[in-house]
Parts: sequence; C-alpha cells; structure tokens
Amino acid sequence: MVIQHNLGASNASRMYNLTDSSLSTESEKLSSGFKINRSADDAAGLSISEKMRRQIRGLTQSSSNGGDGISLAQIADGALTEVHDMLQRANELAVQAANGTFSESDRKNVNAEIEKLKEEINSITSRTKFNEIQIFDKNGTTPKIRKINGSASQKSAVNTLAGKIAQEYYPNAIAQILDNIPSMGNKLRDLASVNKSAYNTELSIRYIDGPSNKLAYMQAAFTIPAQNFASGSLSMHVDEADFPSLDLTKSQVQTLESTIAHEVMHGVMDILYPERMYRRDGSDTDFPNWFVEGAAQLTGGGYTTGWNSTLTYLTKSLSSANDSSQDGEIAAYLQTDTVDNREYGHGYLAAAYTCYLAADGDDVSKENLLNGADKIFQAFLDDSDSSFDSIMNNVTGISVDTLKNDINSGNTTSSKGGKMSSVEFVRQLTYLSGDGAGSITSFSLNTGGSNILGTSAKKSDQPMEIVNVSDEYYQLRAAASTYININLHLGTDADMSNKEEITLYNMSCDALTISKTNVLTEDDATSAIDEFGTAILIVSGVRSYFGAIQNRIEHTIRNLDNVVENTTAAESRIRDTDMASEMVKLSKDKILAQAGETILAQANSSAEGVMTLLS
Repeated sequence: MVIQHNLGASNASRMYNLTDSSLSTESEKLSSGFKINRSADDAAGLSISEKMRRQIRGLTQSSSNGGDGISLAQIADGALTEVHDMLQRANELAVQAANGTFSESDRKNVNAEIEKLKEEINSITSRTKFNEIQIFDKNGTTPKIRKINGSASQKSAVNTLAGKIAQEYYPNAIAQILDNIPSMGNKLRDLASVNKSAYNTELSIRYIDGPSNKLAYMQAAFTIPAQNFASGSLSMHVDEADFPSLDLTKSQVQTLESTIAHEVMHGVMDILYPERMYRRDGSDTDFPNWFVEGAAQLTGGGYTTGWNSTLTYLTKSLSSANDSSQDGEIAAYLQTDTVDNREYGHGYLAAAYTCYLAADGDDVSKENLLNGADKIFQAFLDDSDSSFDSIMNNVTGISVDTLKNDINSGNTTSSKGGKMSSVEFVRQLTYLSGDGAGSITSFSLNTGGSNILGTSAKKSDQPMEIVNVSDEYYQLRAAASTYININLHLGTDADMSNKEEITLYNMSCDALTISKTNVLTEDDATSAIDEFGTAILIVSGVRSYFGAIQNRIEHTIRNLDNVVENTTAAESRIRDTDMASEMVKLSKDKILAQAGETILAQANSSAEGVMTLLS
C-alpha cells in the first residue's frame, strides 16, 4: 500500500477528463448545429466545406443577378410595347393620308399627329432606365432587319400550318359565326352572292412581334369618305413565333383555334359594319374597343388565354351555377379593373352580359346569348345612323354607361327587371363554361381544347375564303461600330464563360429610320407606309431579342438554383451536426462522467486505510 502515487485516482481522473472533453465537444456541436466548429474538428472537411460555401453563396448571388437581368429585359419589352402601338397608329395614319381624297390641309393635320408620335417614341426610348442605366442608349447598337430565305424545315412547317388554317380553321370559324348569328350570316351571304371575290382573304404567316404578344390580327381597308369596306382588302396575319408549326401542345392548339375565331369575327364585322369599325374621328357612333374585342372574344372564347382565369378558379368550388357563396369574391374581382381598360377580360364579360340583357330568355345558355347577339347585330344592320349608345340602349333596355358600371362595380342588384345582376350572370357564365372557352358559337359554352372550331365546313361554300398564302422570314442584325452592352455575371468563376451579354439598342426615330418620314403629300404618305412597316419589323425583332434573353436567363436561373440546392445538401453532410447521433454520444458520455466521478471519489478514499494502520 502506497500513498505517494494513487494510480487508481490518476487513471480515473485521466478518463474523466477525456469524457469531460468529449461532453464539451458534443455540447458545442448540439448547440451550434455544426459538427465542424473549428479546423481541429475536421481539417479536410472544413476545407471542402468552405469551398462549397463559396460556390453556394456565389451561385445564389448569380441567381439574383439573373433576376435583375430579366427585370431589365422586361422593362425594355414594356417600353417597346408602347413604341409598337405608336408605330401601328402612325402606319394607320399613313395609309389614311395616302388616299387621294385627302386635301393638303388634311395631310398637314395627320402629319402633325405623326410628328407627336415620333416625339414620344424618342422620349420613351431616351428616358427608359434600369437602375439609372440607359436601356436604349443613343450610342447603342443600331438594329437592322433583313429578309431571309427560310430553311426547308421552316417552310414545310409553315406550309402545313397555313394549310390547316386555310382549309379547316378559317372556313369552320366563318360557318360557325354565320350559322349561329343569322343576322350577320344572311347579310354576308347576300353580299357574297353578288361578288364573292370581294371577300377573298390573304393569309400571311410571318413574324409579328415575337412569342406571347400579338398572336394574330385581321386587316381590312375602307374607302374614304364613305367609309365602305374596300373590296379584296381582307388579310389575316398569324405570328409564326407563336405558332411555328402544327406540332403544338393541347393548350397551344386551343389558343390557335380561339385566335382564328376571334380574328374571323373582326373580319366579318369589318365587312358588315365598316362605318363603325373604322374609327376615323373617334365619335360615339363608332364601336368602342371593348365591344369590338368583347364580341370577338364571344366567338373565340373569353377563358382561353387566361384573361379571366381568376373567375374560373373561384367557380370551381361551387356546387352549382346557383351557388352564390363566391359572389363577394367575384364582385371584388370585377372591381379590380374596368371594361374600357381591359377589353379582352372585362370587355368579354360586358359583351356577353349585353347579349344576355337583349335576349328573350332569362337563362345563361349558349342559345339565349346567341338570341341576344343576333338581335344586337341586326339592330346595327337596320340602323347605320344612330349612335352606338342609342342602339344598345334600345336593344338591352339600359344605357351603355349603366352596363359598364354594373360590370366595373360588381353590382349584385340587376339594373333591368327580370334579369340577373352582373355578378350573378358572370358567376353562371363562368361556371357553365367550366374548363371550356365560353364561346357562344362553339358546340357549347364548356367546349374547349382542340374542339372550339368544328371540322365539317367546306372552304368553297363559305362567303369568305383564303385564296392566297404568303410567308416571310426576317432576321435581326446589328449595324453599328459602337456597342453599349451589359454583361450579367451568372457564375462563380472570373471568366467570360460566366458572362451573359445583353445588347443595348438605339431605338430612337433615327435608328428606326423614320425621323424624316412624313405624309405631307400623297407620294410621301405612300412611302411612309413602307417606312413605318420596316420600323415595326425592327421593333418586333428587338422585342423578340429581349424575349429570348428572358427565356435564356430563366433557364440559367433554374439551373443555378438546382446547383445551389444540391451543393447545399452536400455541404450539409460534411458540416452539419447529426443531432440524433450526437444525442446518443452525449447520453453515453454523461453516464461515463457520472461513473468517473464516483470511481475517482472511491480511489481518493482508498488512502484512508493507511490511517487504520497508524492507530
């Protein structure tokens, strides 16, 4: 027995210290959530983890950089949308001024409006900025459009699409409109029996303004000053950027059929109501935009392109068309905008409600709405002199202002005895349209998908017929020596492969080659038509460029976010604490610590036996 060296206590103390150190480490890991809190915990793991953290944080910021790039492109596209509208108006004025019936003073007045439009184009392009960066810099790239020969595959796809439109979609749309609305059908067929060639139509499949903007449009000319429909002037233009072939998704086919029906309705109205469709002086005898577009939506369907998707969502939970549980939400939706401001959405609802108010019956059905539409269009055929407001008041029983207010305010009280309120009507129309288009000339309100247009109409039997098809292919190219570009950094490395370049274009009237365009003479006005047409194509090309930039960056962002997510998971496996495992270790070490304390106490007390020998 010795007292100088208590080996038992020393051993117990050493093991207790090890356990206490382990407890300290485990507590640190559990409280911090990391299993590497200092380099000593895992030197190699720390190095790998920090490298991954650099990548994660860099890519996260790159994703944010990409979002800024998309915002810049969206601002550019929004500004060019207004430029497009102004150029279309200028082109319309040039066509008007090119007519030989205009006097010199008339052309001066028209030219004055064109000059103001050009001033605003320059103004918009000069003040459009993102984070104080001039988007349309005067020293930027000068855009040019050149016509190119399409590839064999392009031409084959476009020819297939054009054949489908000419042989099936167009004749079926005409047949459905004219058969369902007899007032229009009888009149147009009577006109065609005298001179059918007057209503021959040219179909143009060409680049209009890029994907997801204007899908198609119907064009017609009118004789001035009588404002009659100009024989043989009908043309339908379809954007090949939106419908490049017949290899389309189900949703795209629905959009195409709806669009063709919509534009055909415009063409029929151009022929039958030229004095109201041609808005030369903006007087109240003209069809307002909401009625023109709303009537076309009634044909093509007001629920096909998302204009009233909120209503579709709200009515999906209803048990029947008479379930009023969502009327408050429907009224709130109607109050978010106006008929005049949102002609494809609210305008469609207003046009449909107009037909309902004019109809003989009180139910919301395709047949009843068609009855009202027929009465309205017959009234306009019978009376070409009275104002739009006057005729609509006579047919519907309420004023146009009251009608629009009922829609805009989400009125739950009917303004016409015996008829539903606007909210009840909108609820029933949307519910009964279900997942369909809400077209009154299709088989039913809930017809949608690829069945909006029929398949049985014969092309040669229709009073309007596509007799010529053209296609055009254009390419945007740069023509400048000075380039002002923005480079988005979309990666973590310091090299050009991580850069996405955005070209900033000069979109002033000088760049669009219209700064000197005028309509002061008939010859000048005729030349101006081509000059504005070229400017429209240039803007279309630049808008398409910015659209492509957006699409590319969106793909880049999705990839960056995917890499960040998976790299974060990998870094987590290296650095994050496995809480369950550490809790097991903590419990074990707590037991060992308690045992160590007990053994150490016993080892220290063993020396007390020496005292018994001394006593």
